[in-house]
Amino acid sequence: MSSPSTAPYTPRVSAVVVNYNAGEMLDACLLSLFAQDWPDLEVILVDNASKDGSHERAATTYGDRLRLIRNAKNEGFARGNNQAFAMATGEWVFLLNPDAVADTSAITELMRFVAGKPDIGMLACRIHRMGEPNVFDSAGLLLYPDGVCRPRAWQEKDLGQYDRAEEVLAPHGCACAYRKTMLADTGDFDEAYFCYLEDLDIAMRGQLGGWKCWYVPTSRILHHKSASAGNYSKFKAYHVERNRIWNAVKLLPRFILLMSPMFSLNRYMMQGYAAATHSGLSSDFVKEYSWFQLAWLMLRAYVAALWGLPRMLRARARIMKRRKISKREWYELVSRFKLDAIELALKY
Repeated sequence: MSSPSTAPYTPRVSAVVVNYNAGEMLDACLLSLFAQDWPDLEVILVDNASKDGSHERAATTYGDRLRLIRNAKNEGFARGNNQAFAMATGEWVFLLNPDAVADTSAITELMRFVAGKPDIGMLACRIHRMGEPNVFDSAGLLLYPDGVCRPRAWQEKDLGQYDRAEEVLAPHGCACAYRKTMLADTGDFDEAYFCYLEDLDIAMRGQLGGWKCWYVPTSRILHHKSASAGNYSKFKAYHVERNRIWNAVKLLPRFILLMSPMFSLNRYMMQGYAAATHSGLSSDFVKEYSWFQLAWLMLRAYVAALWGLPRMLRARARIMKRRKISKREWYELVSRFKLDAIELALKY
C-alpha cells in the first residue's frame, strides 16, 4: 500500500491591489508584494481611473510581471476586486490595500497555516498601524447586531494578547486571503456596496455556507488607516450607514434582524453621548461637520438603503437556500463575535 503524499502545499496565490490615487503608498505596497518569498505568486493591480500617475509608474516599474486592469471610472473596491477575481489564476487570492505593506513572509505564513485545512475559506492577517507598529489596526472583525462592524483589537497596544492563531468571524479587507473555491460557492463581493463593510458581507456569506475564517498572527501587515477617504469623511459615513442596513437584512438571524432597530437606537445614543462629551470617533466627526449635515447624511443613507431593499431581500433568500450551518450555530456566531456598543461608540 502506498504511503500518503508528503508533498508541501504550494498553491498559486493571486495578490490583488485595487488602487485609486494612492500615490507613493502604492509604490511601497507593490514593492512589498514583489518582495514576497512565496514561490508561486502573481500580482494584479486594478486601477480605478487614478489621476496621480500611480498606475503608470507601477506599469513602468514592473512591466509584464504586473497584470494591470485599468478602469475608465472609479468602480469602487467591490467591483475592482471582482474584476481581479475573474482574472486570477491562483487557488487563493490575497487582498492588500494600496495604503498597506506586507511583511516579506506574509503570504507564506498564511499558506503554511492553511495546509491540510480544506474547511478554511478565509484568512485574516495581523495588521498594525503604520508609524505605530506596536498598535493594532485589526486582528479580524467584530459584528454589532445592526450590521455594522469594527476591527477586532483596534487601537490596542500589542502586548502579545493576539499571538495565538484562532478562529474569527471575518478578515479585514485591508489584508486577507480568500480561497477561490469559497468565492465560487458563496459569490464575490456585492458590487452594490461600492466600498465599506463588503468584507463583512462576503465573510458572513462564507460562514453561513460552512467556510471557516482564521486569524494568522505570523502574517504581518502595516496599514495607513483610512488614508484615502479619511476616518471622518461624509463619503465613508454614508456608505457605512447604508451598507450596514444591507448587511443586517442579508446576514442576521430573523429575531436579531427584528431587534436591530433597537440596537441601532442604542448605538446612536452612545455615539451622541460620545460626540457631546468629546470622546470616540463621533466627536471628531461633529468637529468637522454640523449636526444638520450629519442628519442629512443619515437621511440619504436610509433612503438609499430602502431603495436597495428589494435586491437585498432577494439576496437573503439566495443565501438562506445555500446556508449549511444550523440556526443555533448562526446565532452563536453572532453572539461569539459581538461588538459592544460602548466600545463601538467610545473607542477611538
